[in-house]
Formats: sequence, structure tokens, C-alpha cells
Amino acid sequence: MNQRGFATLEVILMIVVIGILATIAIPRFANITAAANTAKIQADLSTIDTAISISVVEGNTPSELSDLEDYIKDAKSLEPPTGKCYIDGEIENVPTGGYKITTPDGEEDLRATLDNKTVKYFSKVKISDPTPTP
Repeated sequence: MNQRGFATLEVILMIVVIGILATIAIPRFANITAAANTAKIQADLSTIDTAISISVVEGNTPSELSDLEDYIKDAKSLEPPTGKCYIDGEIENVPTGGYKITTPDGEEDLRATLDNKTVKYFSKVKISDPTPTP
């Protein structure tokens, strides 16, 4: 007898294997998106901080992102991503409200902030934990 196709048991086993692989892969993809969003926020805040420093050295005191147009191309269009990100070692929603130039609590200089948090808060590592997690 010439058989074609798969037996029912083979199909069920394939579905189980695919299900196991999916349950392993999906959470990893969520963490990758949060890590990518965190990296963008870190890059944006660092870029704004650098522009603030240059502006201050040249004798200007910026108060809005639009004041940094000479140092950042399209400074007005800098927007944080949407979705999840790492904030102080935990995955949370990306804060809304956009980037601002402020003097954060406990600091003397102007800094770029998102929800009154500087670049150091956007990390997989807790501020109080000196050892990074793999």
C-alpha cells in the first residue's frame, strides 16, 4: 500500500513542538523590543545632553528642544518610542510627554529627561545594583 501525507499522530506531535518553540520565543521577542526602545531613549537623551553642553559652553541656556536646532538636526521632531522599555531594571511602558530640558532632582546642571528621568534610569540594571545582569 502506497501511503501519502502524515498520520494524525505525526501532525499532533508537530503542533506540540511548534507550540513549545513559540512559548520560548515570544517572551524573548518582547524583551528585544523593550531593549531596542531603551537603546533609542538612551541615544536620544545622550544626544540632547551633548547638545545642551555645547550650547552652555557657547553661552546659551536652552530651555526647550527647539533651542537646540543649531546642534541637533530636527530637534523638534525627537520623540520617544512607544511600547515598553527598561526603567531602573524593570520593563515598563515608555513614559509619555516627550523629552524635556530640566535640572533633575539632586543635580545642578541642565539635563535631558524623559518623565524627569535622566539617561542612567533607562537600563536593564537597577540604579542601586552595581552588577549588571546578563
